[in-house]
Amino acid sequence: MNHKITYYITILLAVTTTLFSSCKSSSSSVDLKDFKIKDTASIYRFTITTNNADSISLSRMNENKVWMIENPNYRANMSNIQLIMETFYRIQIKQPVSKNAEKNVIKRLAVSNKRVDIYDKGNKLIKTWYIGSPTPDHLGTYMLLKQNGIKGSRPYIMFKPGVYGSLDVRFFTDWTQWRSPQIFHYPNPNDILQVSLNYNQFQHESFIINRNNDEIGLLDSKSNSINQFDTVQLKHYFTHFNNICYNKIMFVDPSFRDSIFSSEPYIDISLLNSKNETTYVQFWRIKNVESSTNWDKEYGFIRVNGDDELLRAQYFNWDIIFKPLSFFTNDIRR
Repeated sequence: MNHKITYYITILLAVTTTLFSSCKSSSSSVDLKDFKIKDTASIYRFTITTNNADSISLSRMNENKVWMIENPNYRANMSNIQLIMETFYRIQIKQPVSKNAEKNVIKRLAVSNKRVDIYDKGNKLIKTWYIGSPTPDHLGTYMLLKQNGIKGSRPYIMFKPGVYGSLDVRFFTDWTQWRSPQIFHYPNPNDILQVSLNYNQFQHESFIINRNNDEIGLLDSKSNSINQFDTVQLKHYFTHFNNICYNKIMFVDPSFRDSIFSSEPYIDISLLNSKNETTYVQFWRIKNVESSTNWDKEYGFIRVNGDDELLRAQYFNWDIIFKPLSFFTNDIRR
């Protein structure tokens, strides 16, 4: 009798263990492969985190729905944002990871990955991507998907059609690369009401341009009205403020930065827009004893709105707004 009881208990334990193992296997082995975000307009925030605990969050959960870096609080570079959104939308499976390599790839993903959390307008998590290393031929990227709190059990080799290279390089955490370099960005020149340029060493070439609807006016450094000027050139001048950018953030010794800030700028630039917002930029030339002019011919330093941040600007980009007063009046006065 005792043998029969022992036998039935053994059978019951075996069946229970088999059922538990089966349930555990089915719950932990979920093949998730819908990486694509079909409606990128639903994305309002995403974060990128590395295994080294480096992270960055970008969001457009603000009144103007402008993409911003959350910390530090800077406007995001839209070229990078658009590249990420395009990746979210166009990403495709190149092929599943082979069964032989699957375990090894999962181990590598656990050790080294970039985690990308994607959120909607209500800050609800839509999907999480785990982005690993590129394939040996660098034509694909190992990735794993997590959705609705469940992490997929099978990694895939992902790619974006038309792109030959790894996708992981698009997902970086350096805020200086995510920050928009734009100082002046006015695709519509009618959004500019006034521009003032003050040449501290050449006051006679300083000027102020005022715009009131279709009317435009020119003043000298003492705010005296100038009646004869090239109207076409004056109106066209405002179009140059479409994409004026800094070239580099200068992480320098504070004493060096302060010595620049305490010196007289070469040019002071002030722009008033239609929202009654003013952007004030100070521009300094950089000394270069090896140059024939003793000044660097490629770069200058700038400070924006009195911030304690030294930026570098490139003449190639800024020269177009460095016009003297005579540029608008010489041909007319002859």
